[in-house]
Amino acid sequence: MSKTTEALEIEPLPFLLRRHNCLDEPARTRLGRVISMRRLSARRVGEWALLALSAAWTIGAAATTISAASREGHLVLLGGGPTPAVVFTRTLNLSGGRSAIVAVLPQTYPNDSIGDAAVELWKKTGAHEVFKLKLDDMDQARADLERATLIWMPGGFQGLLMKTLAGTPIPDVIRRRFAEGATIGGASAGAAAMSATMIADESTPEGESAGGTRTMEGLSLWPAAIVSPHFTERRRSGPLVAIVRDHPGLIGVGIDEGTAIFFTKGRLEVAGRGTITILETASGPVRTLKSGARLTLSDDGQL
Repeated sequence: MSKTTEALEIEPLPFLLRRHNCLDEPARTRLGRVISMRRLSARRVGEWALLALSAAWTIGAAATTISAASREGHLVLLGGGPTPAVVFTRTLNLSGGRSAIVAVLPQTYPNDSIGDAAVELWKKTGAHEVFKLKLDDMDQARADLERATLIWMPGGFQGLLMKTLAGTPIPDVIRRRFAEGATIGGASAGAAAMSATMIADESTPEGESAGGTRTMEGLSLWPAAIVSPHFTERRRSGPLVAIVRDHPGLIGVGIDEGTAIFFTKGRLEVAGRGTITILETASGPVRTLKSGARLTLSDDGQL
């Protein structure tokens, strides 16, 4: 290759194209090879740039996922019954304090009476905004959950809640909001619904025996636990032991009335006036924890 052609290799491609027609035939042939190589190199650079950008997008998506997991929110589970006000105050503080936006799910009960009572409770506790989640407009329901800092499920019937939410995107939205850092709380039925293997309703809203299976699918917010509210007051030890026996690998968690579990990133703390009972196996030792007790669980919520 001539020195002239070697010098032209470092020139910008548009300049080479202009020079091509000004050379004699041998030089034009050699320069043609240079232009072809430069075009190929440019295409390769473009391909590598796209690959690099694609990789950056992939890494960015992974980082978002990791970041979301690292910001995992709080679970607050109440055993039902009269509960000390300090439990609600602490829950609100975890959810933004006076700036908290609370979405109440009234679908645990056939009418709005329980939902209305929950709305008034959170207003009195000091939340910035409180509203009941309506399912007649699913896009609006999703948008409301997206901006809520506390999603609250009051007492009632956990089976009714899950049947009402079945076939909607709401369970997935709740799980995602928890992963993004929101607080998810529930009392009685709302606490039971946080299990993956959820204790089914004992009775219907009409007061009749529910019958059927003892468990059904829950929200999977605490998938390692089978949560039983009103534990001591309604003598639910025997039924919980039987369910734990049927589901080895899961733990049973009984919560007394007036008692709360605060669960964040594997750290469990008890508050309130009663106790919680933990069954690791149906025949193993039973742990009883009082207010102020703390327990560290594994990443998947096991003992």
